[in-house]
Amino acid sequence: MNGTWLVVANPISGQGRAMHHRHEIEAVLRRHGIDFDFAISEHPGHAVDLARAAVEGGCRHLLAVGGDGTVNECANGIFRQHDVPTAEVTLGVMPIGTGNDWARTHRIPKDYAAVAALMASGASRLQDVGVATFADGSVRHFINVAGLGFDAHVVEALPDRTLGPMAYLVGLAKGLLNYRAVSLGLTFAERKIDTRAFVLFFAIGRYCGSGMNVAPLAEVDDGLFDITLIQDLSRWEVLKSLRRLFDGTLLTHPKVLALREAEGAVESATAQPVEADGELIGHAPVRFSILPRALRVLAPPE
Repeated sequence: MNGTWLVVANPISGQGRAMHHRHEIEAVLRRHGIDFDFAISEHPGHAVDLARAAVEGGCRHLLAVGGDGTVNECANGIFRQHDVPTAEVTLGVMPIGTGNDWARTHRIPKDYAAVAALMASGASRLQDVGVATFADGSVRHFINVAGLGFDAHVVEALPDRTLGPMAYLVGLAKGLLNYRAVSLGLTFAERKIDTRAFVLFFAIGRYCGSGMNVAPLAEVDDGLFDITLIQDLSRWEVLKSLRRLFDGTLLTHPKVLALREAEGAVESATAQPVEADGELIGHAPVRFSILPRALRVLAPPE
């Protein structure tokens, strides 16, 4: 099965686009000479099991048809198997989800034929992978951005992930009405920070929340998190600074602290939610660490 791709489709991503366009996607893959098996993720967490079983069965190429959450589950499946080194498995995405932020960092096109051409060309690169370890010993891997504070508050409150690309922005606007900054204790190798945070990001990629450029200088293979801490902001300060979240100037704001670290721990007086790649994965306290260049990903040449 080494040359066969497992295509894992999330049937609710992109308002059901994966299933509506299934025959088109399959036809495009065949035209580009891609040998593949097609699987449908039937419930949250199912793509983890599908990916793990595929790799254990000899598959070395996975394509997520969906958004950041589908990619995250496939990545976690790769890291839950122990048959082969994770860097020997290629993970790609046909981005049809709400945010597609990981695809945005890697400049992966939305066009089905362009993705199929990438698959046929074998274009790939190695990237870092984040590890979130919680107090109960549970572990979750992530490949884009993990966040606490307002970001996780919005994700936790989103009632429906099928609303399309405006879902996160609608949740952001509603969340501002009742959100309060959280007290966090951050511990790194050579420093400790106690702060009231509006939001905190541990980033491998540059984007989250449907295009917010929260880590403009991040490189996916430098072995470090780009950590963006936005300290306590009033509602007016948030509204006045919203454009900075999208135009790449966030780090110039006087209440933003940018760090680069290979690991860090976050503590909070109350159980604050933690999101990664757009999905809730647990609650603080949490320790983040990085696995350098641990996963091969389908991506255009740099």
